[in-house]
Amino acid sequence: MRVFRASLALVGALAALFSAPVSAAPACSGAEIPVRAAPSGEGQIIRNASELSTVLQQARGGEIFALEPGNYGLLRVNKVYQSDVTIRSANPASPACFTGFFLGGTANLVLDSLYFDYVFKNGDPHFSFPFSIGESRHIQISNSVFDGDFAHDTNSEADGYGFGVGLRTWRSSDIRVSGSVFRKWWSGTLAGQSARIAYIGNTIHTIRSDGINLDAITGLTIEKNHLYDFGGAAGSMDHRDMIQIMRVTPSGSSDIVIRDNVFDMGRGDFTQTIWAGGDGKDLGNRNMRHRNVLIENNIIYNAHVHGISIHGSDNISVRKNSVIRVPGGHSTPAINISGDSTSVVIEQNAVANIIGHNNQRDWVVLNNAFIQNENSSKRGFYDREFVYHARGEKNGYNEYGVRAGSTVDQLNAGSSLANNYPTR
Repeated sequence: MRVFRASLALVGALAALFSAPVSAAPACSGAEIPVRAAPSGEGQIIRNASELSTVLQQARGGEIFALEPGNYGLLRVNKVYQSDVTIRSANPASPACFTGFFLGGTANLVLDSLYFDYVFKNGDPHFSFPFSIGESRHIQISNSVFDGDFAHDTNSEADGYGFGVGLRTWRSSDIRVSGSVFRKWWSGTLAGQSARIAYIGNTIHTIRSDGINLDAITGLTIEKNHLYDFGGAAGSMDHRDMIQIMRVTPSGSSDIVIRDNVFDMGRGDFTQTIWAGGDGKDLGNRNMRHRNVLIENNIIYNAHVHGISIHGSDNISVRKNSVIRVPGGHSTPAINISGDSTSVVIEQNAVANIIGHNNQRDWVVLNNAFIQNENSSKRGFYDREFVYHARGEKNGYNEYGVRAGSTVDQLNAGSSLANNYPTR
């Protein structure tokens, strides 16, 4: 059943990846815009969409275009520049806004401190992708906001929940998304058949289904992101994964790093956290297997057994992660590596359970701190392992520090990110 649900929700999205992006819609007004970058004072001032279109056609490489506030509509670029061309807001406190973009066959483009705004229209499919990168390379998006919208007046379970896909990347390479916000989407971001994809230091929240969806990626970095407050539409066929690595295309992914992230159920619904299932494929086929996977130093606050679940993979290291159950939800999150995986290291994690280890000769499992919140008289009980700086039901977010002298402390297990608590 889980495999069916994991594939069903995205079949339509993957099938539609080469259709045109969503049309521009009235937007860019009256919204809170938390763009992070500071004004730099550099660049040629651009005042409207017509001027921007002209200078992008004339640009060769190295230009910086500083956009005055306003609605610039739909951005289309299909040009290979010799070096980086930068489009940024002249004043990030009042950023330039786009209602869509399509980068097709583009190289060496930087989008910085911009506001990307989708407005729901009745009739849009839930996998609409107003912001899309296809068959492009060396694209950087930083310090920007991908602002989705809630469905309304559909007379369906979708009403009141996020809609569309925040960013779609397909058949592209060297794509970096950093310091940006994704909010109010069906799915935060989707990438497939691509190489060297990086999501660094982003915030992803108020998501109906999946945060980061991936398929057939060679060279993936997901680092220092904060994912929280996911919420599903009751009655829909949605599942919820904060990260899902799929095999919809007949290929696995390789060279994967998932490190230094915080995954927090917060005030939202439980989700699967890091999920790389079999998707009903033949995992005896070498091409279908994931390879070279590092999952390191993450903190998970959730309430579903699939905390870190990786199936049919080779050369896996899962180390120094804190996998913590919080109240509510489905079950206690665990580390689950399918028994057919090879060259597996699982060490120094703080977790309730490790599934899949059966004394395989090429597995190393050691110095893990086993924690639990069910029986105060047994070893690893949360109250003796953690200091509660913040809890979701009270504060809206979770921060569990490590108690001195605890099992977690003695084994130096779990994520070092907890050393920064309290952060607020």
